[in-house]
Formats: sequence, C-alpha cells, structure tokens
Amino acid sequence: MTVTLDFPSLWKRIEEILASPESEGGWLTDLLPLVLNFTDLSWAFITEILTGDPEHYAILAECPQVQALDTRQANNTGLAGLIHAKLTPLALPNLNPHDDFSAVFHRGDPLKKATSFYGWPLIYNHVPWGSLLLVGSQGQNLKEDKLKFLDCLILRLSAQLQQEKLVGRVLELNGLDSQTGLPHRSHFLERLERQIEISQVKKQELILAIVGISGLGRHSVNNGQAATRDMLRSLSLQLLQNSQDSWEIGHLSYGIFALSVPAKEQPELDKTILMFKRRLIDIFGQSGFSCHQARVSCPEDGTKPEVLVESALTSLAGTAI
Repeated sequence: MTVTLDFPSLWKRIEEILASPESEGGWLTDLLPLVLNFTDLSWAFITEILTGDPEHYAILAECPQVQALDTRQANNTGLAGLIHAKLTPLALPNLNPHDDFSAVFHRGDPLKKATSFYGWPLIYNHVPWGSLLLVGSQGQNLKEDKLKFLDCLILRLSAQLQQEKLVGRVLELNGLDSQTGLPHRSHFLERLERQIEISQVKKQELILAIVGISGLGRHSVNNGQAATRDMLRSLSLQLLQNSQDSWEIGHLSYGIFALSVPAKEQPELDKTILMFKRRLIDIFGQSGFSCHQARVSCPEDGTKPEVLVESALTSLAGTAI
C-alpha cells in the first residue's frame, strides 16, 4: 500500500535514511523507493561520475531493477548522458516516444515506453559526483511544489555523497604503506582491479612493471632503519613526481614497487624507471644496491590483479638470480 507523507514528515524520513541506513544496499536502496512513492514516477536512478574515466558514468542504484541495463553508461548518449556531459538539470515532462524504447540512456535501452524524464546533476562545492534521474511511463508530470522539494533533496544528496567520498579518502589512508606512503599490496590490488575494468571497457592494454631493489637489508644494518625508510620515501616521491594520472603505483613489499600503466604510455614508463634508477645511484652510488625489473601485460598475461602481480613477481625473481 502506498503511503503519502507530507513534506516535513518526508524530509524527516529522508534524514533518518541518510543517518542510519538499515538495508544491505545502504541509503541508496532505501531512498529511491521513497522518492518514487513521493513523485509517482516509474523509475529512479542514482549515478556516479567515474574517476579516471571521463567518458562514462556508473549507475549506483536503480528502483525498480531494470533487466539488461548495463551499470556503465556513456556520457555521449541518451538524456542521462546530457545530464553528465552538461551538468545542468533537465526536465522533459512530455517525451512522446515514437516506439517502445526510451533513449534515456541510449537508443534501444530497456526502459519501455518512457513518457517523462527529470534529471539533476549532484554537485557540491563545484565538484560533480553523479546525478539523480527520474523517469515516468504513464505521462506523470511533476508539479512545482514537488520540483522545489526535489531541488532541496539534490543539495542534500550532493553533500551526503561528498561526505562519503571524504570518509572514503580517510579510510584509504589506512591502505598506504608506512614505509613509502604508497598503497600497500592489498590496496594496490584493489586499485589495479578498478584500472583493469576501465581498460577492458576502453579495449586498451595495460603494462604492469615490478621494480625491485636488493641490498636494503645490508643498508638498514649499517645505517639504521630510519635512513632506509627515508631512502624508500625518496624513491617513492621520485616515482610519483614522474607518474601520470592514469597510472597506479604501489609498494608490494620491502623495496618492491609496482607500476601499472596504459600500454600506450610505455615510453613514459621507461623514462620514469630510468629516473628511478638514476635517483638510486645519485643517493647511494654504484655499489651496495642492484635494481631489477619485470613486466607483464593485461590481457595477454591475465585479467585478474593477483594473477598479474604474481606473474610479474615470479619473473622478477628470475632476473635477480
């Protein structure tokens, strides 16, 4: 049974959902049915702008579930693509479709007989996070009072998403290796998995390079752990200063660094590793250390992060013998 709430009661319920999500899917799962009940529209979506992939966005949540609708969508197709490309609200109460397909996301998407569309970008402090998209299939037309309420909801959701992103960044700090300030092995694998997903969508090859330094134990015994840690941080900074935004860099274990880059940027990778070696020589001279390197590629050598890293480490061990 549908329950209609007045605006104050509705807002109170929204705040309760945002403050203490109870369902497995979190506040997104609880909020969208409430929005649909309030608007009397047919479908609701929350999307996320993808970091490192400006050409696509992702559907975080949908209500009800739409079969055969891909999670990743392109910014240059459909009404939803206009929202993400232009970052401005769009209200079309009368679509008058000529066939059974809506083109909300793309020509031929599985939303049948869409008759109205409303979309708002979620922006906070001039930073876009995603969008709220509402679609009707029975000629529903939102009245002015509901549109104003939704305008307020958009501001609230934008702030909520930014807060969650900031919390996520704080949690991400726990994934950094204390010796270098780079992502440790498990955190690097998570980031590599995301990078692989993006590369597969773009049909691009990835190169995973592993660079290992031998002689660190002897250096630590002779000079102390603090000096060795300072050396590792200096080398990490060298990698970061010469890296590109599309790269992932991590510290897998003591003195073993990983760099995952698009194959088309391999010349930049070569230069970065060369400068890394020169930095090592500049600080400590020619003796006492040796630097080894191994590379694998995705998808040729695998499409799973763990498989790629293990393959590269095995090759690295062979070069050090």
